Amino acid sequence: MEEVDPRPSVSVSQKVPAEIWLEIFELVPKSSDLHSVSVACRKFHQLSFRAMHRDLVWTNAKRVANNLAMWNEPDNAGMAALVRSLVLGVTRLPRTPGFSYRAVDVDGTIVHEDNLPHGDMTNRLLTSRIGLHEPGRSYMSAALSDAMWTRVTAFAVLSSLVLANLYVVEDHFKLIHSLPQLRSLHIDSCVFHADASRGYNHTVLPITELTMLNVRRGGGMDIEIPVHHIPHHVPPAGIPLAGNFNHVQQVIAAGQFNWHAAQLPILHPPDPISQVLSLAIAHKLKKITVDGSADVFRYIYEAPGSVQRGWLIPTTLEHIFVVRKRTCVGAPPKPTPNADNTFPDTFLHNACMRAPNLKTISTPIFVPTSVAVAPEAVPFGLERFAGPLETAHLIATGRDVKALGMFKCAVSAREGISALTHIAMRRPGLKMLMMECRGWDGEILSAVAGSFRALRRLKIVYEGNGPEESDVVAMAPDHLAQLPELHTLELFKLPSSGGFTPSYPRSLFDSSFPSLEAELQDLLIPWKKHCPSLRKVQLMAGYVMTRAYEDAPWKLSRVARIDDVEDLEY
Repeated sequence: MEEVDPRPSVSVSQKVPAEIWLEIFELVPKSSDLHSVSVACRKFHQLSFRAMHRDLVWTNAKRVANNLAMWNEPDNAGMAALVRSLVLGVTRLPRTPGFSYRAVDVDGTIVHEDNLPHGDMTNRLLTSRIGLHEPGRSYMSAALSDAMWTRVTAFAVLSSLVLANLYVVEDHFKLIHSLPQLRSLHIDSCVFHADASRGYNHTVLPITELTMLNVRRGGGMDIEIPVHHIPHHVPPAGIPLAGNFNHVQQVIAAGQFNWHAAQLPILHPPDPISQVLSLAIAHKLKKITVDGSADVFRYIYEAPGSVQRGWLIPTTLEHIFVVRKRTCVGAPPKPTPNADNTFPDTFLHNACMRAPNLKTISTPIFVPTSVAVAPEAVPFGLERFAGPLETAHLIATGRDVKALGMFKCAVSAREGISALTHIAMRRPGLKMLMMECRGWDGEILSAVAGSFRALRRLKIVYEGNGPEESDVVAMAPDHLAQLPELHTLELFKLPSSGGFTPSYPRSLFDSSFPSLEAELQDLLIPWKKHCPSLRKVQLMAGYVMTRAYEDAPWKLSRVARIDDVEDLEY
């Protein structure tokens, strides 16, 4: 008689350590697929649940209230230590005398903060007053805000933090400075309280990537203090002056400092918004992305007294990206008073000259048209540059760039094609080329294919009508076949609005196909023989075709927004 092993059987899922399963679940791209995994067994449910909460998106007050209770359950103990990224987009409005607003409380119910009447009306008044214009948005009550901050401070290993559409106060900067593993910080459409960043020395932050967009002043920042009322002898806390700052502070406190004999420059306290922008001095920073509202070049790197304050360009800085407001389509908007019409002016250029390890510059304007660019003054190691046609042309002649982007090419005047001819003589080994054209000219593709045989990525975007269907079919044998390393082709018409939100037509040329994907798959059949390395093709602003390997079928994906920053990757 066969003996029965008294030991309980162990399934394969139980034999594999939990850490291995977490790594496997990390490779699952869609949360819907993770949900399917979670119903397979009890262990998978627990582990996949943890995987789904490694990357948190908290942008709705009611969902935050519902989610907070989960973290206190015994089965979820220790889960906070696994959270690696957080998108924080839910906020509490500042307490303002005479104002009440509707808010979500800890239990998910709606309450009126400050117990004043007419919350709906004052919601609009208060959000307009501080600069948060979002109809229908939900805000947190004081109790929910406290509960959320208690939880967020437990996310000690965050490596990525996004602050979006917030009223930013000191608690947010306290969080930023409490994260030793933080590498990526993204700030978008936030209003900053005047004291939010006061007293913090951002040099010590470990971040390597910083994005600041749509930065706005909040309470207290619009108050101007006459210069003669500013106490010159009280430097802002956390910002070092030249020399022994601590000793100077002690002497000042004792009333023994001789200002007339001092060798130190006297600095006024910095503007509060500049204190926020000084995030750009983090000593490990490698990549920075900004728009006109976060002009760190003018207000930090090139500001008067920047050296004395310690507002220096990090020696580690390698990549500078400036966001574009609009494409070349249509007439540019008329300048408005107090707008960043001249951004980035010469301050960007001057800052780039003092960044010795700079590898990438991508900007719609490098210098004003009245300023001459000296390519030899640009850091020698520059590898990627995108800017106006004339500037890109000059940079390419003076530096051995591998990726080049040219904005506002007037193809109708043959300027773009002429520039390509000259650039090809100096940089035939380009790996990536981007051109933004004011019209389509079929000869431009011929010029590119004949001059830059080492291209891996080609991007040509244009205004107005593009190539005909027969031209697209013939592109592969006539031109693309000359580019054996090409893996990405982006060739599409820009949105007619001049913005970056595409439209989604049901067909490109032929509406008789059952779907747009079927039409584009048929269009790319003649390309198969000539473009074996091609993996990504974008012939429409709103859609892109991709395949995993040479003989794989092409798959259609929707593009939510075209790039307002050229990354110049290849």
